[in-house]
Amino acid sequence: MKKKIFFDAILVILTFLMFLCFRQNEQRNNESRLNRNGLSVNSLIVNQAQDQPLQTTIQQIAKSPLKNYQLQFVSRKDPNFSYIYAKGDVNSTLPLISGRFFNQHDYESEVPFVVLGSNLTKQTYQPQAQQYYQLNHNYYAVIGVTGVGENSAINQHTFVSLSPNQTLDSAIRTGQFRIIYDPSTQKASDTKKVLQIFHATGTKRLVDSSSIKRERQGWFDRSGMIITQIILLLALMIIVTWILAYLVIFASKQFNLGSFLQNQLSLKTLGQLAAHLILATGIGFVIGWQTQKINRPEVILTILLLFVLITLISAYLYLTHSHHYTHLKQVLNSNKKQG
Repeated sequence: MKKKIFFDAILVILTFLMFLCFRQNEQRNNESRLNRNGLSVNSLIVNQAQDQPLQTTIQQIAKSPLKNYQLQFVSRKDPNFSYIYAKGDVNSTLPLISGRFFNQHDYESEVPFVVLGSNLTKQTYQPQAQQYYQLNHNYYAVIGVTGVGENSAINQHTFVSLSPNQTLDSAIRTGQFRIIYDPSTQKASDTKKVLQIFHATGTKRLVDSSSIKRERQGWFDRSGMIITQIILLLALMIIVTWILAYLVIFASKQFNLGSFLQNQLSLKTLGQLAAHLILATGIGFVIGWQTQKINRPEVILTILLLFVLITLISAYLYLTHSHHYTHLKQVLNSNKKQG
């Protein structure tokens, strides 16, 4: 019994390690994007824009035919502060600890909203359930908290929504910001329109060509390491499972044999093996799901279900067709008769 519990514990640990592998893979693939505040590889820096009131500029942009883009205005004095305006479908994806990111209603609201980096939540004012963040002597509602790890720059960042319906201080001007235009799909005509609105001389890519190539690779190309890790973990799980199956099969004292030796032995063995597999992998899945936040836990669940199913089918075929197992049943039957 103790040996079975030991191998169950190993299966729990191996299942949990799958979550660690997936989380590390996601962090590797998202690191560069997080370092640029969720902006995609399509992002363009608007060069030498004319210094003009930010509110007037946003109103012009909102009236333009442009769609499916976001604009980030990153403060030149404080690179951890950004105004954001977006329209339509955008590429922005930031890891949220709580709440939500800005939506189209926020970009049309008369008041700004705030998404804070996790390290800044200590500076919020929370009279009841709603948190507020002080900005330019005013308090604004915090609708979301973003962050990852301990040392990521995103944990220190403040994002504030912009809207053509807001009333911004006339002293807030585009010249105070680094302007980044991030369209869902790059179009020369749209980029030209952006340059006209900002009275800018041109654009340059935010992301270098090597990063673009890496991030535009398919999941399989970018995830070679995790595929290798999962294959190794599954191989270890298969080894552990067959050792566990060996212990179950040879634990003849746990079977209530009776007159239906062949069927009873097979069903009892499969039942015990299934119970161990489902319980161990289930515990490992729940622990990983609750402690390691990943984007697609259903992928791991699918892998585990396939693993359990294939293992049980293999065990059934072994029980019904193996020469060695036929010999085992004869030995058990002989022991019963002698007893």
